[in-house]
Amino acid sequence: MSTCVLLAGAVLHAHNEATTVFEKLRSLDTSANPSAVALTFVDKYSDHLVSKNCRADWCQYEFFFTNATLSRFHIVPRAEIRAYVTLQSGALSIVLVTYTSAVFKADSPIVGVQEGFCAIENGARCDYFSLNPHGQNVAQTWNGDVTFGQMATQEQKRAAWALNADCFIAFKGCKDIAELLPSVWKLTSPGAVSSRMRSMADSIPDASKPLPE
Repeated sequence: MSTCVLLAGAVLHAHNEATTVFEKLRSLDTSANPSAVALTFVDKYSDHLVSKNCRADWCQYEFFFTNATLSRFHIVPRAEIRAYVTLQSGALSIVLVTYTSAVFKADSPIVGVQEGFCAIENGARCDYFSLNPHGQNVAQTWNGDVTFGQMATQEQKRAAWALNADCFIAFKGCKDIAELLPSVWKLTSPGAVSSRMRSMADSIPDASKPLPE
């Protein structure tokens, strides 16, 4: 009984940690001072900091989270979250998170989500939203990337940051990018996905097709 209670506690802790990390990263661009909040994130998760690379007026912090407590006992497959916070001249520049499930298996699925912040765009376009893969029934189900600017639409940003924390504790892990980020991709066959959002890189034919529900 005590073992079951401990395992249940470990599952809850792992899920809460993944959910909280995703939420804090998502909320950076809604903050009145994203740079200050980013530094608060750096301080809060200092025990997860695995590297700090600084030169001149540029610094990047890398954080690492894993479900090792569960995966060590083969309760669930290993899952990992890596978060990168980059500041330039003291201002938040880029936030990137990579999320992997069932690590060490062939073609372990991985999703990357990157948001660029307008303070460092220097007048460049800051409303971009790009997906890879994108379009309908594309045969890349194990590797996906979402890259967007702070001025992307609220709908686009909500979808991009809706990473599925359940993959961190799933008993069989998550097998494709549609499970890691279901708001952006839908599995349409065992070897293909379709994007649920429009990408700036969509072809004219793809842009004319309805998005999958």
